[in-house]
Amino acid sequence: MSACDERWDDPGWFPVDLHVPQRTFGFLQIGADVLERSAFLDTRIEAPLAEARPVAAAAVATGRSPARLGWLFHTLFCGSTLLARALHVAPVQMTLKEPLILRRLADARAAGWEIDGLVDVSVRLLARPWSADGSVIVKPTHAALNIAVDLMEAAPQSRGVLLSSDLEDFVVSNIKKTPDTQAKIPQLAERALRACSLGPRLPAAALAPPDLLAAATLQWAAQRELAIDLIERVGAARLRLVDMSELLDDLPAATVACAAWLQGTAAPAALAERAARVASINAKAVGVPYDSHQRARDAAFIRQRFAREVDTALDWYSRHVRPYMREQAVQPPAGWRVPRLIAEAPLGNAATSE
Repeated sequence: MSACDERWDDPGWFPVDLHVPQRTFGFLQIGADVLERSAFLDTRIEAPLAEARPVAAAAVATGRSPARLGWLFHTLFCGSTLLARALHVAPVQMTLKEPLILRRLADARAAGWEIDGLVDVSVRLLARPWSADGSVIVKPTHAALNIAVDLMEAAPQSRGVLLSSDLEDFVVSNIKKTPDTQAKIPQLAERALRACSLGPRLPAAALAPPDLLAAATLQWAAQRELAIDLIERVGAARLRLVDMSELLDDLPAATVACAAWLQGTAAPAALAERAARVASINAKAVGVPYDSHQRARDAAFIRQRFAREVDTALDWYSRHVRPYMREQAVQPPAGWRVPRLIAEAPLGNAATSE
């Protein structure tokens, strides 16, 4: 047995990259501290990607199907990184924030490349626990919604949540982004439309938004429709919806509820403590103080300053996109939400608030 063979049970022997056409993974030995420090596990991971060791997918030995795996799917600008940090209680419950290998698979699917055989291996690699009887929650990039069904099918016992925000929050968040990020809106809208069932129902006018904020409303609509497509395919018994407002209202309660749904192994008290701690810092720059109150002030300022632009975009959406959306994409049924602890899924004596 080679040294490489001996590492397959070690989650720290981590797949940091994937070359889809060559069907080759890149591995690095990393510690749990890298998962904590890194804002994301894509090209921004705090590890030397250039030193990754190539291993053919066919040579990867990953053992049995993962049993304690949860999925944190999400759209854009909805607090997913905040929730991911809140759910991370090392080493018993580890959250992997946007592994690069899932972005590679999603991009390959969007480009029409063959990914059969790679999804199963990728899921088994990411699902390896970091402690005895531990659990793993994976947060794919928003661009990986096009492979969400594949990911859940590769782990039949897994559950997922899909986090999103309301339309006005999404439009305001886009205003806050850099010009480079805003320039990607049309491309992201097109990608979301290709992945969901909304596109064929839309008239030509809806496919020609007059500006970037109007395009953002189209992107939001496509992402919401895709969420409904996913629930209809996977079933609400395995996939539920979360709204960003639930995080902002009470992050500890929302974190404990999501962890319970995802069958996580962290204690509710530890989760609530962790969530309360991360709620006061910037999820993507942990050295910077930031909380829901500051976010609300920032959003209110932008909403007021750009009132005309936001209202114009929302009006365009209401005339050209909203009439063609399914009602459940705009207002999901209560039965598709993550169960709240007091009402449906009590955890011991954990005290939470709605």
